[in-house]
Amino acid sequence: MKDLHSTPFPPRHTSQCDSCIFHHHSLRRPDFSKAFVGGQKGYQAYRDLPWDLQKIHQSAIKIRHLEPRKIALIVIGTAVAAAITIGLLVYFLAYDQKLFYYSANVKLTNIRYNNEFSRQSSGRFRDLSERVERLIDKTFYNSILRKKYIRSRLIRVSPDADGVMAEALLTFWFSATDSREALRQRVQRILRRGLKKYTGPLRINIRSSTVSSKYITPLLQVVLVNF
Repeated sequence: MKDLHSTPFPPRHTSQCDSCIFHHHSLRRPDFSKAFVGGQKGYQAYRDLPWDLQKIHQSAIKIRHLEPRKIALIVIGTAVAAAITIGLLVYFLAYDQKLFYYSANVKLTNIRYNNEFSRQSSGRFRDLSERVERLIDKTFYNSILRKKYIRSRLIRVSPDADGVMAEALLTFWFSATDSREALRQRVQRILRRGLKKYTGPLRINIRSSTVSSKYITPLLQVVLVNF
């Protein structure tokens, strides 16, 4: 039997020490590029690595494979959170709003009533409705209620002292918790302010022009919104 103590040490070592294996490993810089490359040769290179370096290399490979999955999960999670946030905002902004209808009565003193005004399909009615609706639209589009205002529609022309009374239906989006009366007063102030600035062919009695609350049945509401 050979004497184990007589086995010479590798040339790179000058003396035997308890940490010989550690020094041997620390002096050699591991080459991971050869691991798992080229079949048996790559496998042999991997097997030649110390067990602790093999473990580190395996962990690095696992991290490389898991990193894209983690990134994908983060991206998906961020997108889902953003979608939920936007959905909640849209829900509260949309479903907390309610259609408010007001009746604007504008007195015109330079127009005399004619039986054609009783028919909305007549030329006189259409011409007057175009003028009145354009005036009201311009008034509210240039006011603080421009984001709440939807549209106006002339629905009736009736005879009145010294002229006619044009009744237009005004539609707004307001919060369901807002006071209908407080909003009516604001709408009337804005409308009268716009009528004062008007310089067109219509002669308007501003004092006799008022705004009142209008209650619409569900069926008529659908017809007016889709009109």
